[in-house]
Amino acid sequence: MQRRLRSAAPVVAVCVLVSLTWDFVSSRLDPANGGAEPGVAMLIGVLISLPLILESGAFTTRLRRLPFWAAVLFKSVTYVGALALVFMGLGLIIGWSQGLTLEDFAESMPETLVSIGAAFVLYLAIIFVRQLDSLLGPGVLLRYLTGRYHQPRREHRIFMFVDIESSTALSERLSLEAYYGLVNDFFRDVATPVLGSQGEIYEYVGDEVVISWKYETGVRNANCVRAFFEIEKAVWSNSGRYLKRYGVVPEFKAGLHEGEVIAAEMGSLKKVIAFNGEVLNVTARIQGECNRLERRLLASRQLVETLELPDDVAPQSMGLVELRGTEMPMEIVALA
Repeated sequence: MQRRLRSAAPVVAVCVLVSLTWDFVSSRLDPANGGAEPGVAMLIGVLISLPLILESGAFTTRLRRLPFWAAVLFKSVTYVGALALVFMGLGLIIGWSQGLTLEDFAESMPETLVSIGAAFVLYLAIIFVRQLDSLLGPGVLLRYLTGRYHQPRREHRIFMFVDIESSTALSERLSLEAYYGLVNDFFRDVATPVLGSQGEIYEYVGDEVVISWKYETGVRNANCVRAFFEIEKAVWSNSGRYLKRYGVVPEFKAGLHEGEVIAAEMGSLKKVIAFNGEVLNVTARIQGECNRLERRLLASRQLVETLELPDDVAPQSMGLVELRGTEMPMEIVALA
């Protein structure tokens, strides 16, 4: 709910601003019309924003398989169509109650069509930006626009490397298309728990996903640990879908660690916001110990000591472990 409210606020603000601007310009072009009251114009803006903030998860999920341009166009047409039906239906009901005739409605139709066309352009612009933000990753587009990482910045972050177990055996067992589908479905199941824990997906590497949190956010309520178990719940709640499509439910393992990184825009021909630091290498090595230690979630002791773990999560020390590529042994903790 918090995530929906955060994403809804700018949409409502834009729609209200456009509605007020449209009413102001219309009243100046046609002084006889006089325009609507500011309160009415604001209400119209809120009503225009409703299809964008009330869109169901199921509807959005079905559109994920469409190309980018098709999803933007289909959403825009659907929402403006629904909006037109509502507004025209309300107009007819109110008009009839005031004694207006169908001829009166016919005379106002050109103006109505212009308003619907303007709403369609508005939807097209907002949905395009939202789809682009989803394509790049939530918040990434804003960082590019504001130039947050145009100059390198030091940040304290938590990282989690999540990897599908026995991926080589799965890729040999399934066709390339089926294996791609399984990995993609897994990544989709990862997305909601990551958003719910206020994390972000940093990158996908083969069948591995790298998740990141700002340190304060990841530590709060042990978000970085809770995310793992929420991913586990999401995957198993969709076990029937996996079994039907692929004949197997993917299992996964993960490593957690925290530390300082340099965050900056990298590249010229293709730009990315990249994190660089030893914490990434160490987190990857911690995750690599899962098979040897026969544990599904491992974390560094220095991170675990900063967390207030949920009551149903039990830490177990694995002792000092010499991680490949590091100078000093590190104490690793299993979480289950």
